Amino acid sequence: MLLRLAEGDTPGTLGHARAVAEEVVTHPDLVEVLVDALAHDEEGLRNRAAIALDRAARHDPRPLAPFAGALLDAAEADRPGGALRRLLPLLLSRVPFDVESAHRLVDHAAHWLRTEPSAVRANALDALVAVVHQHPSLLERVRPSVEAALDHPAPSVRARARRQCARLDRLTEAD
Repeated sequence: MLLRLAEGDTPGTLGHARAVAEEVVTHPDLVEVLVDALAHDEEGLRNRAAIALDRAARHDPRPLAPFAGALLDAAEADRPGGALRRLLPLLLSRVPFDVESAHRLVDHAAHWLRTEPSAVRANALDALVAVVHQHPSLLERVRPSVEAALDHPAPSVRARARRQCARLDRLTEAD
């Protein structure tokens, strides 16, 4: 599977990520191979592994659950790779976290919101709000970051911030 992901003309090509994602959907035990590939030395392979994981997780995110810590470790490792960096917050938004890991995610998402390109920032908002849904006690810690993104210069970040603020509002209304 890694050899197929390694194939491609340039590091930015999808290569066989789509086919690998389909294989992972039918054999969820292969998720571990892709999660391990997020730490590979080759940037193109890391990117295509992230793409395949994202595609498979859109179909069913449950196989990612045992790898929440490894995904968080990959995010904190801050490796180069545009697709990897863009998709890690989305992958993290799909997994359950214990309280300690939830705090780590909130800390790292704050880093993304300060330093990363707009696509990563927008996806970081998804991860923040997802973790608040799991751990409502983090609401007051997360809300200022999400609301601050309402003034971001990038329209994509502002739009995502509006959507995520609405989700936070619904969460507080439900209480």
